[in-house]
Amino acid sequence: MSMHGSLTFVPSVHFSPTHRRRVRETIRDVDPDLVAVELDDRRYDRIEGTRRPGDVLSDALPPATAAAYNVLRTIQRTIVRFYGLDPGETDMEAAIETAAELETAVALIDEPIGEIIDALTSRVGPELVPKLFVRAQRLDPSQQARQIELLTLPLQDVTSGEDVQPAIEQLRLLCPEVTDVLIDRRDRAMARRLHALRREGHDVVVVIGAGHHLGIEERLADLESTESGDSEATHDETVSVPIRSPSRDVTRIPID
Repeated sequence: MSMHGSLTFVPSVHFSPTHRRRVRETIRDVDPDLVAVELDDRRYDRIEGTRRPGDVLSDALPPATAAAYNVLRTIQRTIVRFYGLDPGETDMEAAIETAAELETAVALIDEPIGEIIDALTSRVGPELVPKLFVRAQRLDPSQQARQIELLTLPLQDVTSGEDVQPAIEQLRLLCPEVTDVLIDRRDRAMARRLHALRREGHDVVVVIGAGHHLGIEERLADLESTESGDSEATHDETVSVPIRSPSRDVTRIPID
């Protein structure tokens, strides 16, 4: 089966000013039918301003899930500040603002945040810390040296998933429970939604974290191969992709 739509990927580091600029430039240059972002309804509404930040946690998230989400956000912001990045505006905000500027709809391709955190809390417990310590001790000298090298990665130079794949594989060595949920599971879900959009004939600019780039492309290739190699293959009618019309005040877009 031939694919009528197209996907233009913008792999990014979420808090990098360089990548926010790249997101805006790509969307304006391509002028797509849709801008796909690594968000679900809940996170999109928070960015749009229809939810307060705390509402992401308060709406139907159990206390344990909300606590886990808070821990993840704290870790993320600590890492962001370690690299000297701005923990305020993200590439997703830049994508939504630029889509609003062009009056282009936004496709939400990520899994619901509640499902992600529930899956993570079912895999990660108090025993993870000692497991991490044991696994770190088992790394050979070359792997330990690689860890130090990855800490000096110039994030503004990241242009594709290839650039961050060594870091993903290192994380997979130390914490496969986390990569299975936060990377692999979401790659599969986002690929299915993008495959559905492309099959419907949409030209899409896809703004995703660089760590998802290679996994999504690999799974898209598998989906396309399955369809083209099986004339009786049926489309997955259960795939639902929320489409939103962004309403943000585009005067907030900085010229950078």
